[in-house]
Amino acid sequence: MTEFYLIRHGKTVFNQEGRFQGGKKDSALLKQSIEDAKKAGEYLKGTHFEAFFSSPMGRSKQTGKAVLEGMGLGDVSISTIEGLREFDFGNWDGDLVSEHEKSSEFETFFKDPENFVPIEMQGEDYHQFVGRIQHAAEKIHLEHPNGKVLIFAHALVNTFLVKTLLGENLNKIRAEGLVDNTSLCILKTNDFADFKVKMWNNTDYLK
Repeated sequence: MTEFYLIRHGKTVFNQEGRFQGGKKDSALLKQSIEDAKKAGEYLKGTHFEAFFSSPMGRSKQTGKAVLEGMGLGDVSISTIEGLREFDFGNWDGDLVSEHEKSSEFETFFKDPENFVPIEMQGEDYHQFVGRIQHAAEKIHLEHPNGKVLIFAHALVNTFLVKTLLGENLNKIRAEGLVDNTSLCILKTNDFADFKVKMWNNTDYLK
């Protein structure tokens, strides 16, 4: 059985400023976020992982490094997987969310992912995104069919990966909201066909 442990990166400058932060633009973690990531690592200390993976974005890698420090594994390497990159917001990436509220695509992006077409945004649609992240997860499963893996990624990546693999509708997923910064989700599977959630959006270790 593969057990995916998914941690979202810590809160960043862009998160604080209310900006789109996708697969092209990056911003630094807040000082508190480094400490939060170390707390997540302390929570996971003693758990044996076969491998560690991260999105190529700096905020995820920075979070991963701090988590491993908290686990006492500061010298362990983290493999980067391109498919775990955050949703491509195209030319909206890095902009204040409020700047695009009047766009014809804005409401569809947030409320109707099933039918979102990024003509103005020039990014990816949700179906492309889900296909990409599921492919990345399946590759990890095939490489580690009988162990735990720790993945450092993003709000949309972690949320949509878990819930689409459980068979949820894209619009329902978006309406239910995204996972929190530095949160942990655990998803289990034997065959990459049937999945069970062991933990969802846990941040108790930050309190």
